[in-house]
Amino acid sequence: MHVGFATGFQHQSGPALNDTNFLLEDLDMAVEAEGLGFQSIWVTEHHFTDYSISPSPLQSLAYLAAKTKSVKLGTQVVVLPWNDPVRVAEQALWLDNITQGRLLLGFGRGLGKMEYEGMRTDIDQTRQLYREHADLIIAALETGVIEGGELTRQPRRELRPRPFKSFEGRIFGSAGSPESVRTVAELGIGILIINPEPRPKLGVDFETYNQVWGETHGTKRNPPAPLLSGTIFVDESSDRAKEMSCAYHRINFRAAVKNYGMADEDFGSSKGNEFYKSMKIPPDKIDEMADKMGTIMPAGNPTEILEILENINRETNLQGFFPHFHFGGMPREEANRNMRLFAEKCLAEVQSWPCESSLEGHALQLQAA
Repeated sequence: MHVGFATGFQHQSGPALNDTNFLLEDLDMAVEAEGLGFQSIWVTEHHFTDYSISPSPLQSLAYLAAKTKSVKLGTQVVVLPWNDPVRVAEQALWLDNITQGRLLLGFGRGLGKMEYEGMRTDIDQTRQLYREHADLIIAALETGVIEGGELTRQPRRELRPRPFKSFEGRIFGSAGSPESVRTVAELGIGILIINPEPRPKLGVDFETYNQVWGETHGTKRNPPAPLLSGTIFVDESSDRAKEMSCAYHRINFRAAVKNYGMADEDFGSSKGNEFYKSMKIPPDKIDEMADKMGTIMPAGNPTEILEILENINRETNLQGFFPHFHFGGMPREEANRNMRLFAEKCLAEVQSWPCESSLEGHALQLQAA
């Protein structure tokens, strides 16, 4: 199984550490991950808060490309409604060319009203924008040409550099709702599961995904096996791991509630986001929910962590997992210890698990002329 490293640039450390130093330290940690044996580095996209200081994942990955040798470089995710599809396609092609095929792409819709407003994007068009931008970008990455779109009205243009190799099997979509699962299947891309709660099959309706994939694409190619990203806390002491995980997840959860507006009265009321209305959190329940989140995310000694991941893999047949070791205001030395212990005691075992990988891509039959 492919095992990568995820950074969310989550700066809940307080004012003692300024943004510049925090970012440089997080980037150093990502570079170190390659030497420890992790096979990819993944970067998020968020705006305007310390929940995640990561406004441009492809820019961050270009920096990391120069600092690393062979790890794959993944977006977790590019939020398509906030980005011009021409620029996403151009930047992806450029980065894939200069790294000779190291780029992996995760796409998402975004959910936070505050971020949508700040990006001057109509949240009621979230699904239409996501689908249209995804269609344009996926086609452009294979053909080197971009055109069309009911909203985008993109004139036909050839993109340079031309595609290095096919992105088939290297593009994934975050799928947090039933409608998103259908869309990801129709687009012909894999499922990316981000920081899930421990529900059966991580809450993803794989049956619908496989059914829609078959109806849309037939049997000409199999769907890529899913990828999983999530926070993790490992310690030689099981009790300490669970205690510390709870403490940092409480902070992380409160930051997420604020970023996504999950306690706001209108959360889940925008068009296309109705599924999330049931996840709205009453303000007086935030502390209770924060405590609960701290008890259910993966934490324990190395043996327990391997058991948790093995159970998840048994249900989902993953091809890759990329843990996030630094979250919730965790001191840097704790984050480094967390990452290094996982690398020492768990990494090789998880990498030994068999899977069906699609992450290498394949040569294109025909490039744009």
